[in-house]
Amino acid sequence: MRLRKIKLFNFRCFGEQEHIITIDDLTTFVGSNSTGKTAVLAALNCMFSEFTSDRNIKRSDFYVPKNMRPENMTEQKMYIEAVFEFNKIQEGEEGISIPQFFEHVIVDTPGGIPYIRIRLDATWEKSNTIEGAIDYQIRYITCPESKEIEDKDYVTAQRRDLDKVRVIYVPAVRDPSKQLKNTSGAMMYQLINNINWKDERLNSIKSKIEELNSVFEAEDGVKILNDSLDKRWKNYDTHDKYKNVSLKFNSADIETSIRRADIIFSPTETGSDYTIDQMSDGLKSLFYISLIDSILNIENTIKKEQDDNLENVSFNKNLPVLTIMAVEEPENHIAPHLLGRLINNLNNIAIKNNAQTIITSHSVSIIKRIDPSQVRYFRSDNNGYTNICNITLPDETDEQYKYVKEAVKAYPELYFAKLVILGEGDSEELILSKLWEKYNGNIDLSEISIVPLGGRHVNHFWRLLNNLKIPYITLLDLDQERYGGGWGRIHYALSQLLKNGIDKNVLLKICTEVMTDENFNMMPQKNNSEIENMDAWLKHLEVYNVYFSSPLDIDFLMLEKYENFYKNTLEKNEGPEIKIDEHYKKIKELTEEEKSRSEYKDRIAKDIRNALKEKGGNGETYSEAQKELMIWYNYFFLNRGKPITHMLMLSSISDEALKASVPDVFTRLFDKAKSMLES
Repeated sequence: MRLRKIKLFNFRCFGEQEHIITIDDLTTFVGSNSTGKTAVLAALNCMFSEFTSDRNIKRSDFYVPKNMRPENMTEQKMYIEAVFEFNKIQEGEEGISIPQFFEHVIVDTPGGIPYIRIRLDATWEKSNTIEGAIDYQIRYITCPESKEIEDKDYVTAQRRDLDKVRVIYVPAVRDPSKQLKNTSGAMMYQLINNINWKDERLNSIKSKIEELNSVFEAEDGVKILNDSLDKRWKNYDTHDKYKNVSLKFNSADIETSIRRADIIFSPTETGSDYTIDQMSDGLKSLFYISLIDSILNIENTIKKEQDDNLENVSFNKNLPVLTIMAVEEPENHIAPHLLGRLINNLNNIAIKNNAQTIITSHSVSIIKRIDPSQVRYFRSDNNGYTNICNITLPDETDEQYKYVKEAVKAYPELYFAKLVILGEGDSEELILSKLWEKYNGNIDLSEISIVPLGGRHVNHFWRLLNNLKIPYITLLDLDQERYGGGWGRIHYALSQLLKNGIDKNVLLKICTEVMTDENFNMMPQKNNSEIENMDAWLKHLEVYNVYFSSPLDIDFLMLEKYENFYKNTLEKNEGPEIKIDEHYKKIKELTEEEKSRSEYKDRIAKDIRNALKEKGGNGETYSEAQKELMIWYNYFFLNRGKPITHMLMLSSISDEALKASVPDVFTRLFDKAKSMLES
């Protein structure tokens, strides 16, 4: 039995339309603060918590529309629905072993997966009390999800049936000691109480306790204390009942003695055993999850014994069918290096046949360890509604699936951004962050994520961010005269915008006419020398938040603007060399006469070929100064590490010099980013 959907209507921040959250074995809710993650866990608690107080419906559980004052409302309705599937039936592994669910099972199609629907319906009405009048009931719905619900489709659900589903909710603000005692402690002591004790073992325990008391009471100090307690008590109370008092280990109630068993840890630095209360909050949290894991494992063992009808079973216990562990921000109190192990253990809980795990997190260390298909993204719109999206990836059969999936895992910061700037690689992340801070302050405070995800897969990230409703800007390399670059890159960007739903008649309209399909398909074959026409398309694409580092890439663009500052980062013995008259000489030391020689011109031609790569051009669209820069481009960015080269330059240049030569494309990109953030 598995929880597969949660449906919410008018519950807290989930407004006047039904919201459906799909649930996997392990599901992770991500999003900014106050976007509804906790509300979903609270909804499950309202239906399936072990504690009665958690199941109470309050006035604050009802959604209040924007611009509506609560005191002006007279009535409000809401519901929470949970859909459970019995997926293993289809695989032939097990039947529905829960008799109370038999008559409520729904099967939509022949051979389909059976499921049940359980719904909490609640109504609030204004009354003369502060909270108002609240009525609610939990019922089965016996019609398929595709059909309209009628009154005859409701059947009251008994609490003893609902207790077959157990929700363990661990809040973000937590006291691990308290929760160990309340939640997992309750589970553990339930198991202890239901141990099928053998009579000889109980008698042995009782005799050992009596023996211990005899030794204890024989001590002179204990005798003096007992005599004093007994005499003083009789001076206060002369009633026959409770007239004798003594200090001893409790042997009258063996079950109580057993339940007082405590968990201890050793070895310790003091040499004495530690109890849970003496451990750090982080270790308490880890042990808390470990204890629940252990109990679920024991319950699986009990179920197997019961299914096998063994005569001598270890426990006499009526087990939950499903335990849903709902943990808010599991990273709290936990050292970063233990988070990987924690997620692995939560996943191990989730794959048990009697458990599922739901977690919420703001930690990129947690989220990057979660499969994107298991992430549910929460975002609030301007009306206060919460919107929930699954993460959109390419089809698993697509060769780009693995790359995109791993890239999303590598940069989970984008989930929490107000604006994402997509770049080609590490250079964009480093350079744009530094320049933004010089112009607009700390980039983290601006809630911008600069994510290097690679231009060749940009369409998938556009689709993902569109679905998540996260605004974004893209900076691509023009790669002029490289294979597939120039007009090919412009064509690629236009093609991906069309795939993402941009109107062709608007996107492909330059001047007064819309480009024909034939001309559009021929665009990659256009001559790169048509620079003026190319610039018009580049400016047109900026309307759609697509910018280009031209003419080559961001590294060449920065080198062109800050050439001397990059050269100044070199030590005396560093820099490209050339052989002239059987002697090697630094390029930066060449005279004008030496630069006119064939050796230097051959070196430029060679570095142009290296920079423009295989199948690239000969540099005809580049100026003479740009061609000479190809030598330095190769030295700095193709033969050395790009990030370290940029870091050295950016750390040595003054703010005034940096601002004085900022590429125009960055200025336009930053202006657009600021306007998008403001809106």
